[in-house]
Amino acid sequence: MQDDVDVRPADGGTMAVPVVAESASIWLSLLVPVYNVEPYLLECIGSVLDQIGDGGVEVVLLDDASTDGSPMRCEQLRAIRPDIVRLLAHPLNRGVSAARNQLLDEARGDYVWFLDSDDILLPGAIAGLEAIVAAHRPDMVLCDYRAGSGGVEDGAAMASFDGVAGRLETDCEALVQGIFSARRLHLWSKICRRELWDGIRFPVGACFEDVATVPWVVLRTRSYYYAAAPWVFYRRRPGSIMARIARTRGAFDTRRHDDLALALRGFGEALETALPHAGVETRLAVSRFCAREYVKIGKRLLGARWRSGWGYLRGELRRYRRLAEADSPIGFDGVARHYLRRGKPVRWAALALMLLLTRSPAWVRLSRRRSVPG
Repeated sequence: MQDDVDVRPADGGTMAVPVVAESASIWLSLLVPVYNVEPYLLECIGSVLDQIGDGGVEVVLLDDASTDGSPMRCEQLRAIRPDIVRLLAHPLNRGVSAARNQLLDEARGDYVWFLDSDDILLPGAIAGLEAIVAAHRPDMVLCDYRAGSGGVEDGAAMASFDGVAGRLETDCEALVQGIFSARRLHLWSKICRRELWDGIRFPVGACFEDVATVPWVVLRTRSYYYAAAPWVFYRRRPGSIMARIARTRGAFDTRRHDDLALALRGFGEALETALPHAGVETRLAVSRFCAREYVKIGKRLLGARWRSGWGYLRGELRRYRRLAEADSPIGFDGVARHYLRRGKPVRWAALALMLLLTRSPAWVRLSRRRSVPG
């Protein structure tokens, strides 16, 4: 039996919507921020609802003041499964971090699973997760995914973790090492106990909010299970924030790249506190991640601002090195030497070039003279 009750929108105010009283405990909250994704939303949430039976799972949608038909689609989805789907709304657009923070505050499940509103939950994902939770009750479950710009069947299989699969593990250091080695810090490949997020929130107004939060959740994890099966289809589309940052030719968004360089701010100290005796491979995994982000930023900077003059470029490369290296357990010069020892000449050359360009002009000229034969 349904009652009309006042439900609080995410930013205050009230709206009357029919809801179904809870009849069973909720073990899983699927949290989906929504903003201008009308072409994808029905497919995304439909892929979730197709896997949910009579209870135990909630789907919470938060519309962040969309300007397309997304709010109407949300209402349609709620009408399909009013016992499962809950709607929240921001009257003004506040960004994905604020939306995710509100979703965390509203979640009621023992576990939370973030899903992007243009992605797809692959068949069997919820059943696979439920079986693992019932058998092991881990703090975190990791899954693989498919990625592509076309259909699900064309998506390339991608691993989200470099470590042991198919059994419960309790080695937090191995979890840190495996996630950073795989370079997969996205939210939607990690389903966590809700309490792991206590006191951790996404940085409002900043990009790369997953990199700025997931590592701290990982440090709290005491048990995990890696299901080496694709549960999510990650849709690559031209209009996404990540695509715009990576592929806009002739442009370099300083603010967003600053967010990237600062995303791990404080993690080096947090890692030392949580794992004071972390081995060299774990420290190298984190350091390689930091170094590769620095190289990525440097390449984009040089590609977009090459006309700006070497003085400006060198200053920016130095600044980004300071930001990215601050939380690297091993300095970037040490990472470059590691690449050489491990037989990774391409990685070494890319990093060594960026480090060379941060040197003083006199040092660079001397290096060039020494490299000229005869």
